[in-house]
Amino acid sequence: MFHYATQRTNNLVYYNLSIPLRYALLSGMIYYKIESVAYKKGIIYSIIGFLIFTIWDVFYSNSDIKDLHNHSMVAYATTVECLLMLFWVLAYFYEIIRMLKIPNLLTFPFFWVCSGLLLYYSSFIFIAPILHYTEKWENPLYIGFLDLVPYIFETLCLLFFSIGVWIFSTRYYAKQ
Repeated sequence: MFHYATQRTNNLVYYNLSIPLRYALLSGMIYYKIESVAYKKGIIYSIIGFLIFTIWDVFYSNSDIKDLHNHSMVAYATTVECLLMLFWVLAYFYEIIRMLKIPNLLTFPFFWVCSGLLLYYSSFIFIAPILHYTEKWENPLYIGFLDLVPYIFETLCLLFFSIGVWIFSTRYYAKQ
């Protein structure tokens, strides 16, 4: 993508391809950690269904699929990905709270990873549409500091991921 961006070539086709891949990897991570068989089946079916939906969305958003120079970003797949990931993260939180197998959530690495995903995807659903709407007016609304809110949520997501990796590394690798 960076190579094509430096050549001033449209690289949105790679972004569109990365959406189902990103969803499959992140939901696969939750599949590995969740214990409910029904949720595991739901994750597998959602990966397959989301792949089919994303392929449809790519063809729907691009009337001439062979014209890579004028390739457009998908219209609905990113929003559906956010909703699905929010559902799976909340289902995972529901399961760990219902089972009470973890004595201290703050020392559990995957809790931090899921907390980061929850913040990241909820910012896409609840904050990004408002900011996108302010940019689409004829006279854009300059909201100052609020333009930085998506970056703050992305930074918090990466911070929570880092805390999860740090806890994992101190628990499993420092003892060896």
